[in-house]
Amino acid sequence: MNDVKILTPERIAEIKTFKNTDFSDCPIMTDEELKRLRPRHPEYFKPVKKAVQIRLDADVLAWFKAYGKGYQSRINAVLREVMLRTTQNQA
Repeated sequence: MNDVKILTPERIAEIKTFKNTDFSDCPIMTDEELKRLRPRHPEYFKPVKKAVQIRLDADVLAWFKAYGKGYQSRINAVLREVMLRTTQNQA
């Protein structure tokens, strides 16, 4: 997935030890901008799941299943990434 960094335990530790609290160069966000913010990391975002039935090309399904258990979650993650890119491009 694009250039999004994964929050590894090492990265979380690095963030927690960051000591610079000078935010004078940070723009102040409006209430409207704050309302549009959405978490991107699965640890913080638990969307409601809905069971659906879709038809996928056999080779696409085989490709996702080739990596073992969790293929439905991987399909969902790919669809979410496309959705987020599309909505970001429209904004």
